[in-house]
Amino acid sequence: MNVIITGASQGIGAGIATFLGREGFRLGLLARSADLLAGVQRTVEESGGVCYSTPCNLRDPDATTASIGELIDRLGGVDALINNAGVVIRKNAFDISFDEWHALMETNVNGLFYATRAVLPQMRDQQRGWIINVASISGHVPLPGGSGYAASKYAVVGFSESLLHEVRNYGIHVTTMFPGSVDSQSHRHEGEDTSWKVKPEEVGQACRDILRAAPGTCISQLEIRPLKRPPK
Repeated sequence: MNVIITGASQGIGAGIATFLGREGFRLGLLARSADLLAGVQRTVEESGGVCYSTPCNLRDPDATTASIGELIDRLGGVDALINNAGVVIRKNAFDISFDEWHALMETNVNGLFYATRAVLPQMRDQQRGWIINVASISGHVPLPGGSGYAASKYAVVGFSESLLHEVRNYGIHVTTMFPGSVDSQSHRHEGEDTSWKVKPEEVGQACRDILRAAPGTCISQLEIRPLKRPPK
């Protein structure tokens, strides 16, 4: 199965790519950082996986369309898209700047839409496909102190759930994923005990299970949380 993953250079995206590569999926990776992306590609290839990558700014619709088209050509087709790219800005409505608000919406909402539009025609023509949109627990639970981020993820949920109804008759599956408390190795959590959190590769395992579900069914939503509570 040929899978394109956005935001694949670090964190959850790198974990998804690393896990799926070991499971035999052929991968096309997108992210802004060419250096970080190349590192993930090497990791996948060293484990025996097939992987291509190209740097891309998902806020640019033309660049997104061109980059995904390039990956589709190199892979020889596309079966699945995992929309993982996202920006996290935890500020309340008093403090978030206009530029920060726009950054959230342009990546978390617009970039996801541009990537989705780039794969839909081929999926429609081949009458099959899988789209996994990585939202967040904050996409259905209020996030005081992060209203802009929550707004972007609520938008992802609304788009994803409506998209399912628009494409299901073409054999295209759409899943909204709600990760919670993932150890994304972000600098925002430096010094914290993250041992209790969901690991990025465990999100990859959940993606594998979605992609290998019975072909006549659709896992429309999947919420993945750590079993244990955070230490006090």
